[in-house]
Amino acid sequence: MIERVLVRRGAWYDSAFLMRVSRRLGELDGVMEAVVMMGTEMNRRLLEDAGFAGQLLAAATAMDMVVALRVAAEARVEAVEAELERLLEGGAAAARGARAEERPRTVEEAVAARPAASLVSVAVPGVYAAFVARRALAAGRHVFLFSDNVSVEDEVDLKRRAREAGLLVMGPDCGTSILSGVGLGFSNRVVRGPIGLAGPSGTGIQELCCLLAAQGQGISHAIGTGGRDLSRPVGGVMTELAVRLLCADSATRVVVVVAKQPDPEVAERLHAVLAAGGKPAVVRFLGQPPRPARDGVHYAATLDEAADVAAARARGDERPAMMFSTPPAAPAEHERAPIHGRLLGLFSGGSLAAEAREILRRHGVNARVPDPPPQPGQPLPADDNLVIDVGGDVYTRGRPHPMVDQGVRLGLLAAAGRDRSVGVVLLDLVLGDGAHPDPAPEWVPVLAAMRRERGAGAPLVVVSLCGTAADPQGLSRQRAALEGAGVWVHTSAARAVAAAARLITGGGAA
Repeated sequence: MIERVLVRRGAWYDSAFLMRVSRRLGELDGVMEAVVMMGTEMNRRLLEDAGFAGQLLAAATAMDMVVALRVAAEARVEAVEAELERLLEGGAAAARGARAEERPRTVEEAVAARPAASLVSVAVPGVYAAFVARRALAAGRHVFLFSDNVSVEDEVDLKRRAREAGLLVMGPDCGTSILSGVGLGFSNRVVRGPIGLAGPSGTGIQELCCLLAAQGQGISHAIGTGGRDLSRPVGGVMTELAVRLLCADSATRVVVVVAKQPDPEVAERLHAVLAAGGKPAVVRFLGQPPRPARDGVHYAATLDEAADVAAARARGDERPAMMFSTPPAAPAEHERAPIHGRLLGLFSGGSLAAEAREILRRHGVNARVPDPPPQPGQPLPADDNLVIDVGGDVYTRGRPHPMVDQGVRLGLLAAAGRDRSVGVVLLDLVLGDGAHPDPAPEWVPVLAAMRRERGAGAPLVVVSLCGTAADPQGLSRQRAALEGAGVWVHTSAARAVAAAARLITGGGAA
């Protein structure tokens, strides 16, 4: 195996583009690992921790593009360089297709060129992100802050400035928003409608969008606020502002908030804002037991219930239809024999991983988060039921997010197939713009190898498939690929988790 670090001086690209480049280079024959990122201090440390080194890496700056490779032979480096040149030339050609005045160099020039634009999307290295976001706020624009590695102090300052100006700062590390039908970051394709979403949970917002779409309900706006917004230091500033904006929006009839583990005092202040908003409100705090409804605010037990209640309120019904609240009976082929073994959950979304642990607990299945988390090629921690967030920092250091690059999760799935103590594997698959263009077919060979190796003793695989019929990956095609590989597919995370829990406890077996 050959390791090589390539550096392109003064070549800045946003992280979404670099993720796509990483994925494409990693697909080349003879390439075992390809990581493409900007040469920020943190990214250089991540690459060093991953075993990459050298003078070129040490000298890289935040405005240099770094390509870290592990390849089978020296000749493969030349192939990677040729493909990299082609990919970068494609990006440059797209830029050259615009007039020079449409490629501004500063926020001020961009605002002058597009005075009607009300939002600036920021996806620069974290060390510069707060500076760029402040310029956008000073220009009177909302900010979608996709960048991560922004300090809590900068986040608090940005959101204070934004609140005083009546502007939104969605982020930092905000993965999902949909404003007036336009998706930002990772988002599903949904129609406009009467339900407004807000909160610091990207995959939670995506799942709600898809559950509502399945009921024929559309989204007015979905406002992501960044994962730390409901923490004590940040204080829920942007979630509260987002709720107020949705309550004042004539197109929004129902307001839904989804978040992970809020600070109790912040959650209570948010409740007061929702109660005073004058519109039906639904809340799901992921990973927590449900709370009693009060002051006209409904606290749902699952995202499914949140979608059911929100859809009912949008229709003017007091009692929801509860389309998704009761998991279906196990298919006949899974009822013939009990499942022997433990459960392994591998999630690309941290929000859905937290929700899975809580729902498993309600069904009498205790699952822990392994510490340290296992890496591909290593044996899984023994004995316990496990829930792993493959989108966590330990797995994304020097690698794209698993919604873009599935390599790490496929490696852990293969490890589950080799571990004869694993009886059920629980996965989420999130579709939409920004995600992997065709994810399910990549799972099929791993699942087939699992069945060949263990035969009838292979673990049962249960998947929650999050997407809409309009998503570019093709919802029905992804489902068909999974079911063709013997996977038990649900279009709700809660239903998938409940089904997996029943299999482990014997509730879904004869």
